[in-house]
Amino acid sequence: MSKVKIEGNASGTGTLTISAPNTNTDRTLTLPDGAGEILTDASTLSSSNLSGALPALDGSALTGIDGGKVVQVVHSSYSTQKSWGGTTPLSTGLSGSITPTSASNKILVMVNQHLIVSTDTADIRVVYLKVRRGGTNLALYEYLVESPSSTRTWQTFGTYAQFLDSPATTSSVTYETDFYLNNGACDVYTQYANEPTSITMMEIAV
Repeated sequence: MSKVKIEGNASGTGTLTISAPNTNTDRTLTLPDGAGEILTDASTLSSSNLSGALPALDGSALTGIDGGKVVQVVHSSYSTQKSWGGTTPLSTGLSGSITPTSASNKILVMVNQHLIVSTDTADIRVVYLKVRRGGTNLALYEYLVESPSSTRTWQTFGTYAQFLDSPATTSSVTYETDFYLNNGACDVYTQYANEPTSITMMEIAV
């Protein structure tokens, strides 16, 4: 039968008291089979003593960070080809929704979308790509298209939009893109040949 021995320190003058909690339940404390010190809430644990897999951390559970913390990230993509040749805005089909955890937080919106313009008319026109949240316009990007002759030409434009939005709500918000022309003398394509475009939304704590 192994034994438990409590041994004092010859150099110390303090008294070490082991006190029982207020409980009506019988409990057994099993000491480890190895040399070392028993840790308390005042102890410091060296990182070299850690082993095994650590539990996954949820960013929403982090505390003590004043601002700039990424609370959540939502990514959405769309790959159905859309085309348009009119002056009335048309949805590109790309959209993404996120539900902020706090009305004071910001949403960092990043759009990666390409446009292809086809024309066979000598003219100068402007293609627009608009980013909006519901009925609120957030960003507008303009692309100048110049066709010198009636020979059909193709031009490609890439949009890498990034902006910080303040939706001021904890309800779900949806970000979408539209495209249109200043005249209808050419055709505009997005997700051409079903190549995906994407939108990423990051909630930032402030």
